Amino acid sequence: MKSKVKIKTQSFFNIGTQRALYETVGGYISKEFYIQEYIKILKERYNLDKVYRFDLGQNNDGCAEEIEQRFKELSQTNIREFLKNYPDFICLDLRKKIAELHNIFPEWIQLSAGLEQMLAHIASSFLELNDRIMVTSPTFYLFEEFSRRMGAVPIYLDLREEDNFEWIDSTFAEYKKILSRLNPKLIWIANPNNPSGTFIPLDLVEDIVRVAANYYAFVVMDEAYGEYTDGDEGVRSASSLLHDYKNLMVLRTFSKGYGLANLRVGYAMTGNEDILRALKIHRTYFPITQFSFDFASTALDQIDYLKTVRQKVAKRKKFFINKIEKFPHIIHMNSETNIMMIRHIKLSANKLMNHLEKHGIIVAKVPGEDLILQRYIRATLGTKEELAYFAEVLKKSG
Repeated sequence: MKSKVKIKTQSFFNIGTQRALYETVGGYISKEFYIQEYIKILKERYNLDKVYRFDLGQNNDGCAEEIEQRFKELSQTNIREFLKNYPDFICLDLRKKIAELHNIFPEWIQLSAGLEQMLAHIASSFLELNDRIMVTSPTFYLFEEFSRRMGAVPIYLDLREEDNFEWIDSTFAEYKKILSRLNPKLIWIANPNNPSGTFIPLDLVEDIVRVAANYYAFVVMDEAYGEYTDGDEGVRSASSLLHDYKNLMVLRTFSKGYGLANLRVGYAMTGNEDILRALKIHRTYFPITQFSFDFASTALDQIDYLKTVRQKVAKRKKFFINKIEKFPHIIHMNSETNIMMIRHIKLSANKLMNHLEKHGIIVAKVPGEDLILQRYIRATLGTKEELAYFAEVLKKSG
């Protein structure tokens, strides 16, 4: 009988995959964690009727009614004929609508299956071994994870608790020092920031991009939560700078404010033709379904719906803050969006999360090595009734 030949499976992997196996950055979700099974366990362990999810940063009210109506209309068509065809991968109609919204050219827009896919494309297009990237701390963990997979080295610009994790004059001064001394190739910034929900004013955004241009650095401005900080008169976006700065890319998604996370539609905007060509190389030919394109296009027509979303979030946030500000053991950071950072003055984030889970509440832990950040959780604002229950459970943690 012949003996089996032992094969080192990992020897088949390229260097990028080998790094990815060990360079995972802890974040809000995990590919190894089955949340539905965990919810079932929590219900059985603590005899719960319901488990509330405050962990995903999504619009808990869902999408506009017009999209639901559009879904019904499509369902009444020849659905088999619709489903057999490949989607339109040019998506010119959708890109024209996005271009009109941001006052740019349709050719400046690249679509992707959610922003997660676009972040991976950007890292693959820009980065190689030992390149430096800059991220703020805290920020969206996938910036660092995708960069590390390419062998890049992160440089951290710390945002401080005493400043509400916002950019202030000293932050900008430190940013300029990092560029002059360490010369990062790529600068990742979330605006509004995730997990803090804080917003960088557009005049400061322009200063950030301008200084980066002086050091030949490229800025990726992730505006995933941008619909929450847009004005009723139109978008408040770094896309307004794209005509003047070729070292800038702006990202947006339909997953947050529009309430269409399941559709997986994100987009990148840049006036740099070389960057657009590079992204096209990494993009798959059919990244998104025709259903997703259709519903995203319908969503762009619902301007009044986004106004309603912002109004609801503002009211619920005020209601929730009024309650938790009365608890001396709870600290919160001010947020411009539907997510908020919260911590307990005595309990670690893990212990606070355990307390919440016993009462059927799941939140996200804020990523980061900083000892202060390790005490924070990130919570998504739900309905008024859900927030009232959340506040009551926080009160009991004292």
